[in-house]
Amino acid sequence: MSSVRDDAELRKRALPVRLMIFDVDGVLTDGSIIIHDDGSESKVFHVQDGHGIKLIQRAGIEVAFITGRSCRAVDHRARGLGVARVYQGIHRKLEAYERILMETGLNDEQIGYMGDDLIDIPVMRRVGFPVAVSDAVPHVIPFACYVTAARGGHGACREICELLLRIRGLWEKATMPYLTDHPDQIPP
Repeated sequence: MSSVRDDAELRKRALPVRLMIFDVDGVLTDGSIIIHDDGSESKVFHVQDGHGIKLIQRAGIEVAFITGRSCRAVDHRARGLGVARVYQGIHRKLEAYERILMETGLNDEQIGYMGDDLIDIPVMRRVGFPVAVSDAVPHVIPFACYVTAARGGHGACREICELLLRIRGLWEKATMPYLTDHPDQIPP
């Protein structure tokens, strides 16, 4: 079961979100890193998380990735999802976050962040909607206003995307094209 401190407080923090930032390793993936003989890396992304990202993008919520590692697979995944703001090899995530604030003109309350490890805490302390995955390190949990039921890389991102849509009253609108007899109405 997800950990919610207070439903009214959660709603208050989630409603203003215009940009949702996701860590990659441990959030969009299960944290496993496959290193090949040539030194390249592979990551496994959950397709339902990707669909969740597309759903919130269609609802007007921008998405960004900030990750401490660098991997071409992240660029490919971001491109496939239409995520333009991708910051890799970032060891001080607050610096990337400050850049995002400057570029977007958004304020802290309009941004959500989902993390799982110590490196994520500085940004989680700033954003209006800080989220932790259920298998985050224990030190991260006190900084989250919501802890997912799902583990990182196993639907946690999708859970947050659905939560944001439901809190806004947009879940039915977002899913209606899939429930009609007109598959041509399903957005790409």
